[in-house]
Amino acid sequence: MTSRPFYRNLSDASPKGLLYLCLLGGLMLITYAAATLNGTFLVVAAFLPLLFLLLIGIVRNPIWSYVLAAIIFCYFHAIYRYANVPGLSGILDIVLFLCLLILLVNTAYDHSAIPWMNAVNALTVTYAIWMLYCLFSLLSPYTEFHNPLTSRGIFVSVPLTYLLSSILMCTTKRLKVTLFLLGLFIITVAIKAAIQKYRWFDAAETRYLVETNSWTTHLLPTGIRYFSFYSDAGSFGPGMAMFTVIFCLLAAIAKRFQAKIFCLVIAALACFGMFLSGTRGAMVVPFGGLLLYTFINRNLRLMLASVFVGSLAFVFFYFTDLGEGNSYISRMRTAFRPMEDASFNVRLNNQEAIAYYLRNKPIGIGVGGYLRDEQNLVGNNQRILPPDSYYVDIWVQNGVIGLCLYIGILAFILIHSCYLLMFRIKNDQLRQILAALLCGVFGMWLSGYVGRGMGMQPNQFIIAMFLAFALNGPYMDKQLKKDEILI
Repeated sequence: MTSRPFYRNLSDASPKGLLYLCLLGGLMLITYAAATLNGTFLVVAAFLPLLFLLLIGIVRNPIWSYVLAAIIFCYFHAIYRYANVPGLSGILDIVLFLCLLILLVNTAYDHSAIPWMNAVNALTVTYAIWMLYCLFSLLSPYTEFHNPLTSRGIFVSVPLTYLLSSILMCTTKRLKVTLFLLGLFIITVAIKAAIQKYRWFDAAETRYLVETNSWTTHLLPTGIRYFSFYSDAGSFGPGMAMFTVIFCLLAAIAKRFQAKIFCLVIAALACFGMFLSGTRGAMVVPFGGLLLYTFINRNLRLMLASVFVGSLAFVFFYFTDLGEGNSYISRMRTAFRPMEDASFNVRLNNQEAIAYYLRNKPIGIGVGGYLRDEQNLVGNNQRILPPDSYYVDIWVQNGVIGLCLYIGILAFILIHSCYLLMFRIKNDQLRQILAALLCGVFGMWLSGYVGRGMGMQPNQFIIAMFLAFALNGPYMDKQLKKDEILI
């Protein structure tokens, strides 16, 4: 007797019947809670039917579990600030394992239900190599596993994110829905940043600034740096810069009027957020993205438009003093004149000190480690040398060998993705959309030298999504006609 797929068995159940059953059960629980005057149980009983229906929907449609994970990742730092519960980051790992479990359950009932072959790509294979290097480095007498909890992302959440994204981000419908949902996310982020600017930080955000000592990097004489739902302005700025370049390119690519207007509005809101962050390193993201776009896109008109916009912005910031009275424009302009910026010179001094301490440690000091300035080389009585950027952090933990390997892995993924876009995808608009996503990712990778935004959530999760779409480009291309329009 042939067994029926699990999700089809669930589909046989009447949605209306399940709804009535949940409402009846919820009503009985609420009645019991009211009779016993148990307020906590009353609240749980009110939401339990909705959670039950949500669980059924997630099991029937595995992509919903990924959407749930994406929502939690995008708003996690806001959830963490308002909940103020220690150790809440474990929820990220739990939701990823839940998503994987649901995929396995559906696969057990129907081997063709989940495209597991998509899991083997340049992203997952190269990251497996990186994890092996991190494990190998622990065998060295110069390294140790410093902080298992803060470093678990290397061995748990990141590989799971890459695996799940590669499997599920593989259809053109999901690509369009993802872009729309990210647009909604940017709208909420921009509104929150505007509230912070015009109505100031709320109680939870003020507590966060004080308890983490983040006020020293956000409340500056040169201007306030806002962070919206993100962990800090250093993560918020590059993230919004990535969305700015992506949705600007999508607006130029879009054929449908509604899609073009939507992308322009989202790009403007993302640019607004980028400037409110006051993160100078974010400026490299759109310039790097436009530079890559000119190389991988075959549309001469869009290439010329990208070069023109990029050149115009560079001339505005580097050769003129227009808008200098605006603190945000003035702060961003210093990114184009780094030698005149005091904080940039401090970074260089820190990196010289780090190079001194790592001179005999080619594979670094170990995962989760940090350096102490025992000889006071930076001259400011600071005992811990801050890495200040994502790549410098890789350098400290994994050494010059690990840094070269990591950058080599990123270069391989980029080159392989460019090859797929330029030679393996026939649908012109799909190729241009995926090129826009890849350009945003490339810009974020460039910002890794001046900040840590590319390794923070939700940027890391979103980068994984975009890379998965790019690498699954040939798979999606088979679903389309050569001249079919997506947006």
